[in-house]
Amino acid sequence: MSPSQINQDPVQGEFFTAAADLPERLVRESIQNSLDARRGEEMVEVRFAFGGAAHTLPKGAARPYVEGLERHLTALADARTAPGGGGGDEKEEEALFRAWELLEGPLKYLVVEDFGTTGLIGDPAANGEMESGNDFWGFFRSVGISPKPEDAAGSWGLGRWVFPDASGLNAYIGLTRSYEEETKLLMGLAMLKTHHVNDQKYPPYGFFAAPSDDSDENWLPMPVLPNGTGSDFIERFESDFYLRRGDEPGLSIVVPHPHEDLTPQALERAVVTQYFLPILRGDLRVLITSSDREAVIDRSTLAGAVHRMRGGSDDESARAQRDDETVEALSKAIRLARWAGDQEDHTELSFPVSKLRETVDALEVEELRRRFEANERLAFRLTMDVNRRKAARSERASFRVYLERADELTSGHSYFVRGHLRIPMAASTGRFRQARALIVVDGDTELGHLLRDAEGPAHATWDPHAQRLKDRWSGGYSRVQAVRGAAGLLLRRLTQQSQEPQIDALADLFPADPDPRGGPTPRPKPGPGPGPPDGPPPLPDRSKFRVSGLARGFVLRGSAANPPEPDSSWNLRVAYDVLRGGTSRAFRQFDSGLRQGCPDFSLEALVIDSNECSYEITAENSLRFVVRSNAFQLSVTGFDHRDVIVDVREAGDSDVAPDDSNGAIG
Repeated sequence: MSPSQINQDPVQGEFFTAAADLPERLVRESIQNSLDARRGEEMVEVRFAFGGAAHTLPKGAARPYVEGLERHLTALADARTAPGGGGGDEKEEEALFRAWELLEGPLKYLVVEDFGTTGLIGDPAANGEMESGNDFWGFFRSVGISPKPEDAAGSWGLGRWVFPDASGLNAYIGLTRSYEEETKLLMGLAMLKTHHVNDQKYPPYGFFAAPSDDSDENWLPMPVLPNGTGSDFIERFESDFYLRRGDEPGLSIVVPHPHEDLTPQALERAVVTQYFLPILRGDLRVLITSSDREAVIDRSTLAGAVHRMRGGSDDESARAQRDDETVEALSKAIRLARWAGDQEDHTELSFPVSKLRETVDALEVEELRRRFEANERLAFRLTMDVNRRKAARSERASFRVYLERADELTSGHSYFVRGHLRIPMAASTGRFRQARALIVVDGDTELGHLLRDAEGPAHATWDPHAQRLKDRWSGGYSRVQAVRGAAGLLLRRLTQQSQEPQIDALADLFPADPDPRGGPTPRPKPGPGPGPPDGPPPLPDRSKFRVSGLARGFVLRGSAANPPEPDSSWNLRVAYDVLRGGTSRAFRQFDSGLRQGCPDFSLEALVIDSNECSYEITAENSLRFVVRSNAFQLSVTGFDHRDVIVDVREAGDSDVAPDDSNGAIG
């Protein structure tokens, strides 16, 4: 390192640690990269091969691949044991010493290679600040910058870091052949910490590269090339690690000393859980090879792979982190996905994004409801406008929802897929029970591009507040919520019961003569006269707001006498009214349901319209809004038949008890 270089240790792996465990991360990121590099319409094949005891490289044979790394790991380990050199994360320290010890034994490895792909295309000598379309540059020469096109599933330039993450040495070596070239290229990368070796400071990134006589300041690591002799190093590499590359274009990665939780069974479960849809489509085939067997997972063997998960050595309930990823749940989700792939006819719904609920409520559902109650599956295609910022016009884009009745489920299961990639934590905003839903968005559409910008580096969920979404799309929040909430709205409509009063439902237990209005004849109450009217008291005259009822909701406006100041910021909370206890109890009851995972409602699943004000949802039952003029108006609809309590306070006063006299309560 030169004296001017910034001291910075890599933190890329931290982007993934909270999203999924290591087997899921390795499977998601490696297969995603391969599908992004798909060559035309060819089926992509991805092979995970464990170098078992029979194929482990002895220490001497492994030396050419780790020799340059050894002195850097030794220096890091020595620095930890030197006086004053300790401190830091204990797990990191333990991993460092473990890496140093691994170099003393035979080399275990995991191979990840793909076929039916383009390989790493692009000039290996290019190293500009952005090399669009240069996959070699993106894989070896950039951090956090992606050269991929918009239709790609990945876009953060961080997915490749799962390979050093998977290695006990924090390293990987890759062999690629581009479909545009016949030459194979061999190069590797290690990700350590900034450190010293013999009083010379080194950066955290080290390369496995061709020898070079260039000085440090002029050196650009270049891949190893075939030399055309009998001692070809690339041929030796392919032989040592039993690669199947041959002359096929694609990419082969060797992960030295894979972590112990990377097992064939764990990878097989991750493949089934994350990629069942492209496997069913015939777009993907996965091989998992170990010393005793080779598992093939494709369209014809997927059901068998699910069955093998039940017979694994680990307890099934412990392996399934979520109830929608148990063997039973996945088996039924795969059957639904197989059926969905054969569907050509869909019930069509076209809607403005702010009118999704009204569109679903207006849907003629008698025939659909009959089919649903008869356990028939249903297919829907929903179409809305998508608006890219600074674009001349909006574009129409669709997504598909497939539903089936599932009486055994106390909580509904929803599976979201964008392109080939399942988004495992994009939970539906419309809560439903006793049903299963598959939501599919084509990755090469404007809606697919919008949703990709709502994902983080792990591509595990859709965040409607993501900054990239706000920067690139108009109304991105509403469109993300429409995709997340559509299945819940459709299921609510399909299972909606008649609201007509049943006057004599309990007549055998509580006989009473109905009055002409349809209720029991009221008995006169003792006392001097009628009590106070039911419902909340009217707002005081000094309130800055007026709350008016709407069908299944309310509208908030400024008062005529004392409206809120333009550009003022306010917090709004909502809860269903309660029979006893007043406003405080109503909000406590909502919070109790939220803690138990079953809140009465979510604002994200309701319809919010605004005029002359902007808003942002901050919790399941609260939002913050900014008044733009005295003519502002904010309405929320979609509640059930119960009365609602609306609590409005100036931003900054949200900690004040909701039953005092500050703010406005309607």
